[in-house]
Amino acid sequence: MIGMAERTLAEQLGAAPPAGVAALDPAHQQDLADALRSARRRQAQALAEAGNDALRFVPAVLRPAIRKAVGL
Repeated sequence: MIGMAERTLAEQLGAAPPAGVAALDPAHQQDLADALRSARRRQAQALAEAGNDALRFVPAVLRPAIRKAVGL
């Protein structure tokens, strides 16, 4: 049976964890899942900031339409 930590980790990975990771105790698996979640959150924030910074090169009149088109 898959424990809560493994399910969380599997959700983060989008698949079952590799055998070496699955062999970790649940606390370490949860730490890994938390680290992945945190890294993805930081990555999303950095991408959003980069997108907003890139909009500085777009004429102001077009920015709202560009933001809507790219989901910013």
